[in-house]
Amino acid sequence: MDAPSLTTESEPPELTDLPARPEAQRGLSAWQYGMLIVCVVAQATTIVFTWPLWQVRESPVHLPAIDLPQMPFGFLLLATLGLMLFWPRLGLALHVTALLISFVFDQFRTQPQFIAMAVLMVATVDLRGQRLVRWFLASLWTWAGLHKLLSPEWFSYNAGSITTSLGLDPTEFGEILGWCIGLGELSIGLMAIFRPHWAAIPCVLMHVGIAIFLTPLAHNWNYSVIPWNLCSAVVGCWVMASVRPARPQFRIEWIVAAVLLIYPAGFYWGWVDHGIASVLYSGNLPDGVIATESGMEIVEGWGDLRVPFPNERRLLLQYFARSAPPGAKLHIADSRAALDDLYYVKQLDGEVVKILPDEFYSSGPGVVVGVGLDDYHASYRLGQLGAVMLKRQPNLPIYAVRIDAEVYRPEMLRLLGGLPNIEQLNLAGCPVTDADLTQLPTLLKLEGIGLDDTKITDAGLKSLLRQPKLYYLECEGTEVTNEGVQAFFDEHGGW
Repeated sequence: MDAPSLTTESEPPELTDLPARPEAQRGLSAWQYGMLIVCVVAQATTIVFTWPLWQVRESPVHLPAIDLPQMPFGFLLLATLGLMLFWPRLGLALHVTALLISFVFDQFRTQPQFIAMAVLMVATVDLRGQRLVRWFLASLWTWAGLHKLLSPEWFSYNAGSITTSLGLDPTEFGEILGWCIGLGELSIGLMAIFRPHWAAIPCVLMHVGIAIFLTPLAHNWNYSVIPWNLCSAVVGCWVMASVRPARPQFRIEWIVAAVLLIYPAGFYWGWVDHGIASVLYSGNLPDGVIATESGMEIVEGWGDLRVPFPNERRLLLQYFARSAPPGAKLHIADSRAALDDLYYVKQLDGEVVKILPDEFYSSGPGVVVGVGLDDYHASYRLGQLGAVMLKRQPNLPIYAVRIDAEVYRPEMLRLLGGLPNIEQLNLAGCPVTDADLTQLPTLLKLEGIGLDDTKITDAGLKSLLRQPKLYYLECEGTEVTNEGVQAFFDEHGGW
């Protein structure tokens, strides 16, 4: 049977018109069965690569949606994939059922690659399913691009990291590459919506390019999604080349298209998990850091599971509740405009309680001082602008920042709000003004600020009254008076 044309607008043949096939194909065309094999191999490869994820384990803790006795799922999932090769529709139904049940036992498994490959399988067992998967891919590509274009972290830390791995200067090419990738994905998504056959070849180029980029040849990261990208390149090209005509052809297709193209927007209000909202490599996800007496832990996943933590606010909280010792604190940092950061403490009786930031950054009997998560965008931008940032150890947060006169810009003060653990800030010699200090965010751990040889006056000190722990001022060579310093500490709460 010839490959589907990329240009013809003729309708696909009816199943009853197709020539006889081997018994294993069970009513599928040769192209359908070939695509089914691609999906099965890709899904099986990913499951084997992430094998510990599907087993009963001690660490990291399971994140059940319903607390049930744990059981392994690896062999069951592989068995349902094998069944698909002989009874495609039955095997797919059983595989999807087993996959969903495994998510109930452990939400750590809700990784986008497993979900997406299960969806791609639907295109291989039914021609109507092929049309529905077309809209899944259109939504995936469109929102993968949109999420990047809407994320400050994408244009700074993420794009900079990608640019560096390609051997390019991130200060010169990082933002350009960020725009190119985001707009490229969005363009392919729009093609899939309005001219699906135009998206066939770009789909191959994009997904094969991503797969190569993730290998040691470039970024050397997250191998678990390489089979998914190769599968998407092959099956996505076939779907886009085969779907005719472009407009939805039955009512359920209209409904599915509308839902798939709209629902990912709910991610920005916390209504939709990022794993099914096509938030891919763009940043802008909630992140968590746990402070205990023995140190701090950024919740990341990886290790033997070989997948990242599924960064959702509820799962970060569940992980904290199930793994942290009493007295620990959790900061959930969320860069989405509609959602605030969250702060929690695990009390001595084991109960997890939401607290205010002031309480988070203070200690008590048996309770540690909280550690805030440094914002990747803020730290990256400050570094690009020339700020010197200090850590006590490489794995600890930034505690001190120095900005020299030759690199100082007022906008750098606003970025300091993304570094919640700053204890010392040195602006000595900078052309900082009283008006600039009004832009300095409240830094709940700031203890000292250096303002020597600046133009700051007594009026500027009043802007620092909102820094609750500030007790040390360096004001030599400024227009600040002794009376102004005394008035500051009198109003601030004394020496």
